[in-house]
Amino acid sequence: MAYYNNIMRAIAILTVAAGVNAHSWVEQVRRIDSSGAFTGEVGYPIGYVNRTGPHFIDGLAQNRILDTKSNPVVCKPKANAYATHNRLAAAPGDYVALVYQENGHVTQPYITPRPYRDGIVNVYGTMHHEDSDGINDVLNSWTADGKGGNGKGQLLGTHYYDDGQCYQNLGLNFAIPIYAERYHEHGLNELFCQTDFQLPEDLPTNGTYTVMWVWDWPLITSDTQNTTEIYTSCAEIELQEPQAGKNAKLKYSSKNAINKAGIASQLETQFEATGLGIGTHPPTAPTATPSEDSTTTDKASATETSSDPTRSTTKHHKGDVKTVTVTAEPETTTAWKTIIVGGAGGAEQSATSAGVTSTVAQSTTTSTDVAVPTSNVPVVSVSKFLRARATGQVRRGGSDQS
Repeated sequence: MAYYNNIMRAIAILTVAAGVNAHSWVEQVRRIDSSGAFTGEVGYPIGYVNRTGPHFIDGLAQNRILDTKSNPVVCKPKANAYATHNRLAAAPGDYVALVYQENGHVTQPYITPRPYRDGIVNVYGTMHHEDSDGINDVLNSWTADGKGGNGKGQLLGTHYYDDGQCYQNLGLNFAIPIYAERYHEHGLNELFCQTDFQLPEDLPTNGTYTVMWVWDWPLITSDTQNTTEIYTSCAEIELQEPQAGKNAKLKYSSKNAINKAGIASQLETQFEATGLGIGTHPPTAPTATPSEDSTTTDKASATETSSDPTRSTTKHHKGDVKTVTVTAEPETTTAWKTIIVGGAGGAEQSATSAGVTSTVAQSTTTSTDVAVPTSNVPVVSVSKFLRARATGQVRRGGSDQS
């Protein structure tokens, strides 16, 4: 029986792998209200193409980077990008979800050797986007305090590509373990992935703000060498006055439908993923104790410090909050370091952080195609790039899929 089950599982994997040759990109942009639920009209990314269209191919929607040496652009051209589709409307301080399909990368991570939880998604934002903005100008250059690189933008959040709950529709093929587990847990045909972040509170209430979704998904060739693959999506957000009062505190509701709400852990911890780890292994998880200042939830499990290495929390203190921010030059990866910085009133915070690899991510494909290596990236320490910053009071906090 065990032999038979293994054969059937192998057939199922090969069947799905042969039938799926899609990549990931942001498909929708959603505003998140104070209960954690999606609200308002759907927004779309720059260069949006409906994947159900008759002549759709991946290349129309994706922006794929296999070599960073020439500093290729991060975003598709913005001219006429919103002639037929809406920008998301949101206010300074609002929480936002960038929604994408996993296309088999989450449910079938063993097709090619990739980092833990399929790599890291970094979200950057700028009021000064130009079509010429290159990947090296942004990735591992812009920092959360807005002072890194050319100073045009800032890092808004870092999360794993696998958000811990999403999966694609695999036609009830329960021989694929991750799909089977999540399908039975959530009972939906499919559940889109998302990357959640908060817009800076000091933005103006008019104009457009560009956010950049940068998925770092290197092909692992050894524990000391990666092959660059990055996929990016960008979206313009139309800034507006706050809809529910400035700085409304987010309290995540347990009544939220999972496919119509943000993810509590991402809203609570904006910088959740701080390193790719070595090979396919997870990085060491930072540990900290949530404080009463952080985002509240009526689900007790969402406020507890998790022992799961896929999650982390940040210690908060009354008044100013000190956060470790990682910056790195292109072509660097993961090294952990703990530093102590002074908090408000002399309080101290210990935070463990890691370097973020500049090995690049490819859009989600579950096919057996392996990208031709164009840029081999050595794994080296980034501890010299670590820096502490003061962020002030921190509030931690898709696509409707019916």
